[in-house]
Amino acid sequence: MKKPLNTTYKYDERAMELNPNSEEYKKILDHLASNGEFDVHTTKFKTNNAKKINGKYVYVPKNVLYKITRAVCKTILYVFRPLVNGLAFHLKIKGRKNLKGLKSAITISNHVHYLDILMNMQAINKKNFYVIAADHNMKRGPIGYIFKACGVLPLSSSLDASINLNKTIKDILNKGGFIHIYAESALWFRYERSRPLKIGAFKIASENNVPVVPIVILFRDKTKLEFFRRKKTITVQIGPPIYPKTNLTARESAEKMKDECQKYYNDTVCDFYGYDKNTYSIYTSLQKQNKAMDINANLEDINNDKEDI
Repeated sequence: MKKPLNTTYKYDERAMELNPNSEEYKKILDHLASNGEFDVHTTKFKTNNAKKINGKYVYVPKNVLYKITRAVCKTILYVFRPLVNGLAFHLKIKGRKNLKGLKSAITISNHVHYLDILMNMQAINKKNFYVIAADHNMKRGPIGYIFKACGVLPLSSSLDASINLNKTIKDILNKGGFIHIYAESALWFRYERSRPLKIGAFKIASENNVPVVPIVILFRDKTKLEFFRRKKTITVQIGPPIYPKTNLTARESAEKMKDECQKYYNDTVCDFYGYDKNTYSIYTSLQKQNKAMDINANLEDINNDKEDI
């Protein structure tokens, strides 16, 4: 019997043992979605060697060693991320015009690939960029230090650490930074539908009076010239910034922003994959969704036949 993971996060052990490209894995995602279990982790992660994130943890050190390490890491990422994204995913980025004029923001995206942070980094392309991640991603030793220098801000169940994280976020945003948050929480590998967004990212944006920029990662079919690729290629769609509502309370503003982002997210997914917006639901199983699409396709055929007559 396997030892359970030392974590408070929900996870599906069956899915974690499967190849995430397999049909069996997709069926588990379908089952979880049908039951509204959208925050269940389905891909492998390790909790051993994780650094303890408590009130003593310093998110952004001010010493010279950290600054040098961060400069080196940012340079390496700047050089290699377009190579990885271009060669591996033939990455296309749309909507960069929506970032013009933004001095700081919270960015959010769906979490659908192990390397989607590289895609988001390239899409946003800002020097002062950070990402909030689960605490088990921050390891002890040199690896953890490099992750920190790359801009990883780990979550924590510690109240003191959470207070320090909020202070760090406020400081970063005040200095013209961008903070990326996976508002869906768990990674669902190559998932081609939307999931409900959590309120946290929008509360942070509302409390700090900065916009939220929605980003949707989409999987497009290969072209004939891409016959050599095994997987679908990737498009990143950057949406227009959604601003806090100053006439509402922070909580009301966050809820309003979340609803607007969810609509953009759902609409973008429907437009890209061809789902019917009238029948689409994040809670609808793939089987039901495909059935609805087939019905609509048949209705269109019938209507076309009538027009021909």
